[in-house]
Amino acid sequence: MNSKEQFSQLVMKHKESLFFTAKSILRNDTDAEDAVCNGIMKAYENFSQLREISFFKTWITRIVINEAYTICRKNKNVQSMDEMTSEPSYTDYHDEMWEIVNSLEDEFRTVIILFYYNDVPIKEIAEHLNIATGTVKSRLNRGRQKLKELIQ
Repeated sequence: MNSKEQFSQLVMKHKESLFFTAKSILRNDTDAEDAVCNGIMKAYENFSQLREISFFKTWITRIVINEAYTICRKNKNVQSMDEMTSEPSYTDYHDEMWEIVNSLEDEFRTVIILFYYNDVPIKEIAEHLNIATGTVKSRLNRGRQKLKELIQ
């Protein structure tokens, strides 16, 4: 298998996770798709620099997060985060829960989605977001508390 095929298979394996990660930051399907596409293009251009295939998901997720934040900064001048819409394509239960999670503040929403929806370990979340593992744990705990309040 050549590197193009290997890259393609790895992207296909992780595309949903990448999309949900970008959407957790951008809260907009179109912008999330743009972030993922831009991230995949950058990852493809630099695929030869990846030392260990086992780190592919972490590596490409970091690229997509950076792309999402770049788009977020550009959009800040255009529209506020409150004006962005969120339309997940899940069943009714997942739609309702997704809306509740999306109502959280950015710092809590991002770690909740990475941890619970994308199964990213706390240590990797800390690396992705360039914050301490203790900060990730604290945000997860406070995010869960806020979710409990919103659900009740």
